[in-house]
Amino acid sequence: MTTTYIATSALDPICDAVEGLLSKSNEVVRVTPSEVAHLESRKESCLVISEQVGQSVFSTIPKDFGMVHFLGCRPPRALLEQVENSDTVIAGISPSIAPRVANRVIGFTGPLQVKPMGVWGIVGLGTTGLEVARKVTSNLSSVSIADIRTPRSGILNELGIRRKTLDLLVAESDVVTLHLYAGPTANPLISKRELSLMKTNAVLINTSDSSVVDEQAVLDALRSGQLAGYATDCPGPIFELPHELLASDGKLLVTTNPLTSQIGASVNIARFVDLNVRAFSNGEKVKGCYEPVDFPIVGDPSFWSSRMSPRQD
Repeated sequence: MTTTYIATSALDPICDAVEGLLSKSNEVVRVTPSEVAHLESRKESCLVISEQVGQSVFSTIPKDFGMVHFLGCRPPRALLEQVENSDTVIAGISPSIAPRVANRVIGFTGPLQVKPMGVWGIVGLGTTGLEVARKVTSNLSSVSIADIRTPRSGILNELGIRRKTLDLLVAESDVVTLHLYAGPTANPLISKRELSLMKTNAVLINTSDSSVVDEQAVLDALRSGQLAGYATDCPGPIFELPHELLASDGKLLVTTNPLTSQIGASVNIARFVDLNVRAFSNGEKVKGCYEPVDFPIVGDPSFWSSRMSPRQD
């Protein structure tokens, strides 16, 4: 029987749901954030960790766990670094939350007054980017993607989408939506330079992380008319402040309502984690694993932008 530790704060409905399912077939031990660094980890044991534990906890996770499962939408950099520095399987919840992210992205386009069947540019074709692509193409919009890795075989032909450099993508798109991890090669990915390449009637959507865009450059572009609209559910310091004039003009849309708190989300996440723990215990493939992908040393440079960051399958 696999021993699974669940690290969380006292009140956490997602961890409650995960614990309820896992306890039916596994030995489950609930621990506090301060106890994580002192756990006796083994290759056959798992750690399920909430995003509520605090950033500093992720750098204290013992490296001998067989699997670490993160329960948030945006993995901390310290957790991604563990992928590069250990043999531990590190997974997230992207496959279970991707449809909700895609619905939010599509929902943003209404208030931003995106024209029907416009040209979409999707940066990052992992699980979430792919879900967005499927929804957008079903609405008969044209889609291009930018990703530092070659997409899975046949997926571009299946959806009728094209792969382009980041520069071409931002220059040609009516909507640019970002689906990648925060990291040193994407800090920021969208800066004043990329914004200057965009159409003046284009909008930018960011559901990844505040650090992947230069928020001050975005704010300046909105005010000058260089950018028609910006929507995000991960505002940084600049967009955490109210900008009522931009919001009232329909140029700025900011929400801080986490997708993981939506009705039914905790149950869906718990089922996904339960299946992953079962797969790990049986030596089968775990879904939603993070991969240490960064700027490539070799390959076709025509497909790379100047900066990119890992994505998730």
